[in-house]
Amino acid sequence: MSTFNELCKKLENMDDVSYNQTFNALSVKVMDDLASLTETGDDAYSVYLQFVLAAVAADGKLSPDEFALLKPFFDKAADSDVTYDDAVAMFKEMGLDNPEDLKGVADLMVDIIELASPETKDDIVMLCLMVCAIDREVTDEEKKWIAQLIEPLGKMTPMETINSYLDRAGSFVLATNDGDQPRMRVLGFKTVMDGKIYFGIGTFKEVYTQLQRQPKCEILAFDGEDFVRWDGKAVFSNDQRLAMAAGAAMPEIVKAYIDNGWNMGFFTLEEGSAEIVSAFEKTKLF
Repeated sequence: MSTFNELCKKLENMDDVSYNQTFNALSVKVMDDLASLTETGDDAYSVYLQFVLAAVAADGKLSPDEFALLKPFFDKAADSDVTYDDAVAMFKEMGLDNPEDLKGVADLMVDIIELASPETKDDIVMLCLMVCAIDREVTDEEKKWIAQLIEPLGKMTPMETINSYLDRAGSFVLATNDGDQPRMRVLGFKTVMDGKIYFGIGTFKEVYTQLQRQPKCEILAFDGEDFVRWDGKAVFSNDQRLAMAAGAAMPEIVKAYIDNGWNMGFFTLEEGSAEIVSAFEKTKLF
């Protein structure tokens, strides 16, 4: 699965013809989907335009490439043939050159996204990301804007936030204790059950023995920008639903376990703490 940064890089390197075709097709699809959530087609267009302009305003600038992509919208708003300088003036008049003033807009965007189907949510986020990448660079400010749409921290539980980081990372690190020696290994399987995140490890492996002797451990996942750190005590479960989830997620590996007579142990973390760490700050989840 591609990480968020890999997707940004792919869009940054896409040729102009493919970019415009993809953007136009996605715009039509999103407006059709939004029409089912609003009373009139004009309402759908207005909501769509808010998403697009907010994505442009994420870094407080209207680039020539962004203007070229959005010129039809500026022409319609002004009911005239708008130049780039005219559009920049309109951009500033609407207060879009100050990203700090967009929090209310972000809250509205999130509320609208929550009404949409999962597929429509993905399309809206992709549309906004394509707007940010049109000048072939997705800045840190733009990535933070997209992150607000994907996973507003105030609207997610700590476990949902951790799970989202694990999804984006694809693989993550488990740290254990082996006597007086720390040990680390990369994991890839996890599943959510009853509001808890469970991990799977072979009971024949040293990591299982280490957790039985000393259950205190830590999970670390890096999404390309920030990382989540979650520590606690490993608590194992024999719930058969976990084995079924593992079989569905990685059938070849589970088959190898069965063929070799191996067993998989499933555990979650309890009695710990978790935080999101960026270059300049930490956000405590619990």
